[in-house]
Amino acid sequence: SPFTHMRNFLSAGAFATANGIIPFIGPGEGAARKALQALQLGPRTKKGNAIYQELLSRGVVNSQVQLGDIAALMKDVDFGSYLGSKRAFSQLAKVLSRTKRFAQDAYTAEDDFWKIYSYFKEQDRLFAAYKKAGIAEGSTFVNAQGKTVRLNKETMKDEAAAIVRNNIPNYAYVSDFVKGLRQYPLGNFVSFPAEIMRTGTNIVQRGLDEMFYTVKLPNGKVVTPLRSIGLQRLTGMAVTTSAVPYAAVAAGQALYDVSEDEIQAMRRYVAKWSKNSTLIPL
Repeated sequence: SPFTHMRNFLSAGAFATANGIIPFIGPGEGAARKALQALQLGPRTKKGNAIYQELLSRGVVNSQVQLGDIAALMKDVDFGSYLGSKRAFSQLAKVLSRTKRFAQDAYTAEDDFWKIYSYFKEQDRLFAAYKKAGIAEGSTFVNAQGKTVRLNKETMKDEAAAIVRNNIPNYAYVSDFVKGLRQYPLGNFVSFPAEIMRTGTNIVQRGLDEMFYTVKLPNGKVVTPLRSIGLQRLTGMAVTTSAVPYAAVAAGQALYDVSEDEIQAMRRYVAKWSKNSTLIPL
C-alpha cells in the first residue's frame, strides 16, 4: 500500500526528531545527499556501494523492525510455497515474488534513509561540539563511556553508529523471546513496541548522560562538550512524544473539518487494538 510506505517513511523520520535532529536543518546539510547516494535509488556506483558496505558493517542499515516481523510471519506460515509448487502458477509466482521484493526493498530503504541521515548528522554535531569545547583534533580524551579515545573522524563514526543502533529501532536488538511472541495471541508485530520502549529509554538516558558529561582539558579546565546536544535530544524526545501527535491530529481535523466528537465516534469503529491509539483523520 502506498499509504503504508508513506507512513513508514514519516514515522522513521520521527526517530531523528526524537533524537533532537531537525530534518534538513543545521550542520551536516550533505547528510541527505549521502543517504540517497548510499541507497542508490538510481544507477549504482562504486562510491555508493562503499558507503553502504561501511554502514552495513557498523550495523546502521538493513535492520527494519516491522519488516523483520513480516518476514518471520511469512516463514511461519510457509507463505507462497503452495502457489510456487504448482506448475500452472509458477510464472505468476515469479512475478509476485519480484513485486514482493520491490516492496520489501522500498520499505527497507525508507527506514535506512533516516538511519543513514541520522548517522551523518550525529557525526557532524559530535565533532563540532568536541572541537568547540576546546578538544583539539587528534588529541586524546575520556569519552562518556569511560574509554580513552582520540578525536578524529573514525572515533566520531563509531560513536554515531552506536547512537543509531541504540536510539533507533533495530531488529538485531530484538530478543528471541520477544520475536517468538508473534506466534501467540498477543499481536503479530511485537518487535516494534519492544524497540519503542528500548530506544525511548536509551534516548532519555543518552540525553541525560550528555548533559552531565565532563572532560578535563590539558590546562585543567573542565568542560561539558555535549551539554547542548543532550538538551536538544531531551527536547526532541519531549516534543516528538507529546506535541507532534497532537499537532498531527489537529492538522487532520482542520484539513478535513472533523470535530472532536467525530474523532471519539471513530473509536467505536476502528479495530480493537487501535481504540486507544492516536487517530489522525484523513
